Amino acid sequence: MTGFVAIIIGVGIAVAAAICVYVFVIRPWHLRWGATDAEVQRSLPGDELVPNPDFEYTQAIAIQASAAEVWPWLVQIGYKRAGWYSHDWIHRILGIAGSVGDDRRSAKRIIPELQDLEVGDVIEIAPDMGFAVASMEPDRVLVTEAEDASWVWFLDPVDEGTTRLIVRFRQDYKPGLANSLMFGIPSELGSLLMQPKTLRGIRDRAEAAAGQGR
Repeated sequence: MTGFVAIIIGVGIAVAAAICVYVFVIRPWHLRWGATDAEVQRSLPGDELVPNPDFEYTQAIAIQASAAEVWPWLVQIGYKRAGWYSHDWIHRILGIAGSVGDDRRSAKRIIPELQDLEVGDVIEIAPDMGFAVASMEPDRVLVTEAEDASWVWFLDPVDEGTTRLIVRFRQDYKPGLANSLMFGIPSELGSLLMQPKTLRGIRDRAEAAAGQGR
């Protein structure tokens, strides 16, 4: 019995240590993955949609391409569109993989028929679930919203051949176990696993296409 108690205590200590590492090290890092202090603190279009979020992250990446060269990849994003340029295998496991052509992989080309996104259109993340385009400025910003949430994609030119892509997600949900399971945990996992991969996917595609064009 003493050995069993020691095992239980050891497991408890390990779990508590893992939680502390996540809360105090990993979580603060991935909630601002790639973003500078100025990018985290700056106001972005769409912030007013969720003025007092319970959950928020700002992530960013530098892309060696102009904003005009990045925009086509951004505007075609989504389920049953070009995909999310992320971990396609996870989307396949969840049953929400799919893109034009239905090859269950994110597109590696610019798709002309997906370049006419307009305000009011819905970018699906799963069947019958998605974010509506609240406002947009080509080559600059795409603001999307769902109930109590906003998802903003902002292109900030550094020079003629370099762009910072800044993504900000804000969500307002009431505390509680049910809401945490339905909204909090999925948002946390999305910001940790999927969003950075999406940013890298857009960067790699935009840089490759820009290099070929030049």
